[in-house]
Amino acid sequence: MPALVGFTPSAFLQWTRDHLNVVALDQLGDALYEHRRASEISVGLYGPLTNLAPVESNPRSLTGRIARGFTEDYYYRVHVRPSRIDLGNTMSVQTREVEVWNAWFEPNALAAIHATNAEGMTLSGPASPPTSFGPLESRIYILSVTPNGPPVVNAAFQFDFERDDPTLRALGRRIVGWVLGPDWTEPVVERLEWLTDVMESHAGVEQRVRLREAPRRHFEYRVLVGSDRARAHMENRLVSWQARVYGLPVWADAWIATDDIAPGATSLVVPTTNRDFVVGGIVGLVNGLQSEFAEITAVGPSSIVLNDPISGGWPAGTKIVPVRSARVQNDLGLTYVTDAIAITRPQFQLEDEWPITASSESPDYLGYPVLLTPPNWREDLQGEFGRKWRDLDYLTGRRAVDDLTGLARTRRSHRWLLVGRPAIAAFRSWLAARAGKLKPFWLPSFQSDLKVIAPTGGTDAFLTVENRSYAEGPVTAIGRRDLMIVTTSGGRFYRRITAASELSESSELIAIDNPIGATLLPEQFHQISFMQLVRLDTDNVEIAHVTDEVAEVVLPLRSLRDDL
Repeated sequence: MPALVGFTPSAFLQWTRDHLNVVALDQLGDALYEHRRASEISVGLYGPLTNLAPVESNPRSLTGRIARGFTEDYYYRVHVRPSRIDLGNTMSVQTREVEVWNAWFEPNALAAIHATNAEGMTLSGPASPPTSFGPLESRIYILSVTPNGPPVVNAAFQFDFERDDPTLRALGRRIVGWVLGPDWTEPVVERLEWLTDVMESHAGVEQRVRLREAPRRHFEYRVLVGSDRARAHMENRLVSWQARVYGLPVWADAWIATDDIAPGATSLVVPTTNRDFVVGGIVGLVNGLQSEFAEITAVGPSSIVLNDPISGGWPAGTKIVPVRSARVQNDLGLTYVTDAIAITRPQFQLEDEWPITASSESPDYLGYPVLLTPPNWREDLQGEFGRKWRDLDYLTGRRAVDDLTGLARTRRSHRWLLVGRPAIAAFRSWLAARAGKLKPFWLPSFQSDLKVIAPTGGTDAFLTVENRSYAEGPVTAIGRRDLMIVTTSGGRFYRRITAASELSESSELIAIDNPIGATLLPEQFHQISFMQLVRLDTDNVEIAHVTDEVAEVVLPLRSLRDDL
């Protein structure tokens, strides 16, 4: 116990002798307060001070819980970031960075890294184990995955630290490329498949529900192999891999390299606009049966950047093509023309749904867009009129027919000719806005349904037209009351017929809801077509790519009861 030498008042020394050994710690404050009031504190003495601490106290028992904070949540463990890597479909060498952080405030020894199901994979770091991480030290490890290995990637890397044992998981699939391209004597068919539940009432009113967020995508084309090598290559691919996932080049989006591609290249010169090159996707270099694949890390307007350098050299004329993972159908027929020549028509379904960006549309007429692309009349277009009725026939007398809706339901095909990649891309966006059967639009007949035979004033809310028996039928019937009026100067007007009457055997008067707003002579009317509110009558849309720049589409359309 230390002894202190100093000056203290004599009265305080006397008080200390009387009280320090008998006063408890929780009573010391009261005692000191009373002592300050004492008068003897005025007399002072010199002498040594002896420290008699600690003094006894009255202990208390407290209960509670520890409030955990940031320290306990984040430190005193080893972090592996990311701890789970989804490799997707692997066709080329892929590398991923993994950070290992020792979040302990003291050194942590790493004895080993135990790998499970990691064939064709390596995990390398700055120092091979055994090694030691310093307090709060972070290191970057590189996970490398090659195409060589089992088809399903489900690997685990366990870090055997002295104080912790975190695990890195790597998941994915290895796929092989299907490099047998189409012979283009027949179109390459691209099929987009939505899913819509259509519920129709007794009166013909529909409720449509979207059941699939994005469309499925299919490709079908004719393959002609004309050598023993190509035939054997195709057969071996089917025998060994038919139940697995292929890397399917999107042949309609291929680009022909104009220059040689040197080994070690980390980027490729290719126009990417309206082509299916995406960050994180796969690009293929295909020259005959030779191929190489690489992962895309960046996409520019005229080039793509690769995750790993190209290993081989590729001559000019090599196809640079986006690649998607796909499965071929189970029963694939082959026709052997000779012992070396074979023909087949594979159908591929892509693994992932395709999130096409829908085109932005304006509600041109009564809240719905109007289709302004006229059909391609190269071939006949099919149409059909029908009604929703019930036929009651007991076979012994007259039959009874109940017209449930009182409306004519029409079906009609519409044919598109798409010339150029921008037109094909715009049509896909228009399809995405339709989402199969889900969303309706106005369809003009693109025919001359009414012919104006007298001048029309700017304030006239009527048209004098050729007598085509319109006034005899049910005037303003759904599907025969909405008009698209196109003038020779390019003007376009949408109007609704409100009434009609016959003027003579050669003319009729058609009343419309609003004046056109301009004085027009009969010869200034280019075309007046009836419009119907329609939807696609199918969730499956086929785009026939005649070449990589030209495509044709035929869609069945079904009229709706608009009641607008």
